[in-house]
Amino acid sequence: MKNKEKKHLINEEIKVSQVRLPEIGVISLTEALSLANTQNMDLVLFNIDNNDNIGFCKLLKYEKFLYEQNKNNKPKKIDLKEIKIGPNISENDLNYRINHIIDFINKGHKVKITMEFRGREMNYIDNAKTLFLNLLVKLENVSTAEFMPKLDGKKMFTIIRPKTK
Repeated sequence: MKNKEKKHLINEEIKVSQVRLPEIGVISLTEALSLANTQNMDLVLFNIDNNDNIGFCKLLKYEKFLYEQNKNNKPKKIDLKEIKIGPNISENDLNYRINHIIDFINKGHKVKITMEFRGREMNYIDNAKTLFLNLLVKLENVSTAEFMPKLDGKKMFTIIRPKTK
């Protein structure tokens, strides 16, 4: 392990005479180091009390501790869910899909709404676009569209994300 990555002093790097362990209390540094060696753990210094010159330490596996710290600091990955609708969707089916979209948005996911055109449905793109915009209007209190619906070949799509608070 490189010294640049270390945020704490461990084992022989600790230079205080006494340390405080959570389960035991205040003991000398040599006792704490021998205790750490017998348990195959590392003595990690987290803080030094300036008044008493006593270090606050813990017995733990330092590599595992750093791994857990890095794992917790990673940003959460936002999933992209996809909902497909058709240009001739009925009102009941549309409301059903809206409920699913709202569930995904409330869980923090982005949602890609896709409308696929088959055969002669390409002649009625204007009607489909108004349906798409009405759908976005119904969802505007819980989400915001990243861009207006785009037509890509025989598919029209947009991506919506949760509103920022």
